[in-house]
Amino acid sequence: MPSLRRTMALTRYHLHKRNCVGIFPLLCAFLCGVLLTALIANTSPTCSPTGRVYDPENSYFLILLIVTAPENFERRSTIRETYLNLRPRMINESYQEELIHIPPLNERGHVQLESVATQRQLLGNYRAWQQKPIKNIKVINFKIKPLFAIGLYGQPKNVRRAIYEEQRVFGDILELEQLQDSYANLTAKVLHSMRKIDEKYDFKYLAKLDDDTYVKLDLLAEDLLSYYEKLHQVQQQQQQHKTENHPNNNNHHKGAPLLELYWGYFRGAATIQKHGVWQETDYTLCDRYGPYALGGGYVLSKGLVSYIATYAEQLSLYKSEDIAVGTWLAPFRNIHRRHDVRFDTAWKARACKDYHMLLHKRTARHMRDLYAGELCTHEEDQPDGKPAALPKEYFYDWTQPPSSCCKTAV
Repeated sequence: MPSLRRTMALTRYHLHKRNCVGIFPLLCAFLCGVLLTALIANTSPTCSPTGRVYDPENSYFLILLIVTAPENFERRSTIRETYLNLRPRMINESYQEELIHIPPLNERGHVQLESVATQRQLLGNYRAWQQKPIKNIKVINFKIKPLFAIGLYGQPKNVRRAIYEEQRVFGDILELEQLQDSYANLTAKVLHSMRKIDEKYDFKYLAKLDDDTYVKLDLLAEDLLSYYEKLHQVQQQQQQHKTENHPNNNNHHKGAPLLELYWGYFRGAATIQKHGVWQETDYTLCDRYGPYALGGGYVLSKGLVSYIATYAEQLSLYKSEDIAVGTWLAPFRNIHRRHDVRFDTAWKARACKDYHMLLHKRTARHMRDLYAGELCTHEEDQPDGKPAALPKEYFYDWTQPPSSCCKTAV
């Protein structure tokens, strides 16, 4: 156990130390000075860049891409005043061992996703973990960058001035100058946002969120950091095993891809919309939508965001952005599609549970209540006090076709 803790501490150190060209900051500064002197002295320099160089100030563990409308200032202010103040806490030391599952690959290199039994066990472990004593040790040097994505094309001058002033004060607006902000352009908005973020920032994970989604950011971040650490440990163990068993064969399993993360509450075999604002005319792959994480909130690893950004001009812009993302990522065999019932991210809030981590369809007042520890005040706001029919909560059965995926109730 002491050895494992030292490994975890070392992992977190390497995770948060800043990237540069050299190993030591002083050496890096010296080399940069020498290079600058050479460039100034040489009237015809011949060197060329070998890849993107990131400003350390633009390097983050987690980017929060919060999709918002220009007029939704109150929602943005509420988010800044509530969950953006939360940061990961090492609440107790058993989280990684009991709650993080890194799926193996089968002999063809495909991810073996969690069974219903495993999903149920992990949820049970989490609920038991919630009852353990809280140590509340803050994780230092953990960088999160919130970005509120707003399309500015065609906006009146007074709206643009207000957004520019908001950016001057808070520095958290992702300005999409070439995009007209509308529901019809939601998929394009997410696509443009990911491309701009991928160009500017270095990061490990990106969470796409709606501005009416509340995030228990301390718990989400701790889970994600634990996932990253355990994945790193598993990959090191696998590499060591390969080296020990095939010491003279550097090409053994050379083609095995790195595991990417697509984390959310998945839905399978949704009906293709034929009418209304979400009418879909371009989805011809099947008579139902394929599996996708519901759009109230989901998490993507850096490799998936970079893929989407790279092929942004070629990807089909389906009406619903969450369906589009699921479709874009469908062919990949190395994605951990992590279905998590702790994500309450459907078109309507599910029954209130203390284990929910992302909570969609919450007003500004509900967010303040959640931040104050009052979890279920949204259920008190039903018309005439009558309880509305709520979406069912289910485990996803990956062994079944999408049409039969979601019949196992929690």
